[in-house]
Amino acid sequence: MNDDRRRYFRISDSIGIVYHRLQSGSSRANPAQEHEPLERKPNLLDLMAEQDVRLEQLLREVETESPKVAELVNLFNQKLERVVNQLLVESDLLARIAFKAKEVSISACGLAFHNREPIDVGAVLSFELTLLPTETPVVTNGRIVGCDYDSDTGRYFWRVDFFAMSHSDQELLIQHIVRAQVGQLKSLRDT
Repeated sequence: MNDDRRRYFRISDSIGIVYHRLQSGSSRANPAQEHEPLERKPNLLDLMAEQDVRLEQLLREVETESPKVAELVNLFNQKLERVVNQLLVESDLLARIAFKAKEVSISACGLAFHNREPIDVGAVLSFELTLLPTETPVVTNGRIVGCDYDSDTGRYFWRVDFFAMSHSDQELLIQHIVRAQVGQLKSLRDT
């Protein structure tokens, strides 16, 4: 990562951060696998669409043999779809309000920020970053490389190295950083 540090610009920015500690037994916490791109979770709606196709096929077959059973299965399917839709709406809303906007120092290979809680050096976390103001999501893993108490703020200063970020997410982050740098340079020239 030291070579990466020299290749990427670092900016001060405000971004949304949600993080989850990965279990030490997790395959993603294994340093030997740290260069594998982090995969996004399968889209629930895509999985459901695949199952709906098969369900429709089976319902047509059952409908001729037993219309009441087909109607019962269809009603249960509709009920389940309503529950899933409600959960999706609630989780989307929760995701939008769950992140905490933090002032960070960020580059394409890591970030640093103040946080209320301490964390062990070496801890591995999954990060969901929201680049503002576009609300562009970036998903990555990160390893804590430093956590120092800052007596001026009464908070801990976390330093994180990214790993297992997909190429597309890294490109989004680099583009965001470049746009922010251009904006900062313009505002300096205007003053």
